[in-house]
Amino acid sequence: MRKSFRMRKRASLNLSIESIVIVVIAFTVLGLGLAFVKSQIGDLTKTSTQVQANIRDKILEDMRSSGKKLSMTQEISLERGKEVVENVGIVNTDTGTHKFGIRIDAIKMQDANGNPGTIDKMNKDINFFYITSIIKELSPTAGDVIPVTISAKSSGAGNYLYTVLVFDDSRCQQPDAMNCDASTAYDTRSFFVKVI
Repeated sequence: MRKSFRMRKRASLNLSIESIVIVVIAFTVLGLGLAFVKSQIGDLTKTSTQVQANIRDKILEDMRSSGKKLSMTQEISLERGKEVVENVGIVNTDTGTHKFGIRIDAIKMQDANGNPGTIDKMNKDINFFYITSIIKELSPTAGDVIPVTISAKSSGAGNYLYTVLVFDDSRCQQPDAMNCDASTAYDTRSFFVKVI
């Protein structure tokens, strides 16, 4: 009887030690896994930042060589239910430092069947996310980009025509580009969003 009690005690002690070893191994593997994921996310963030900087530099270089005040992709293709980030490039060609901001206005649309749509439908089908405040300060000949996230609803197939308007603080006294009169725009450019 005493022998069997000792065997059970020793067996339970072995079981406890094995459990502790398994838990230690599990935490070690979990820690290594988390460290790997963290390093991958860090590398991805660094790569994304570098790509954005390269895009910005390319846009500004093209604008300076062409003498444009405003740059925007002419045609943007987008799948239904997806989103894309585009950049609006601005160069200050004035002799003084100014603050700039943008506004995107809907012009007209054509659905997938070739039928025209309303401005209300355009505003429901396509969403633009960007800073509308006139806060981007640029010295003479300096340029920068304003990122714009464009998302399409899953029901929004068709061709959409928009205009991007750039306003500066010398022409529009409002702090928000949404309140500026289109006739006071620093520059404008039309672009298409094609949703497939």
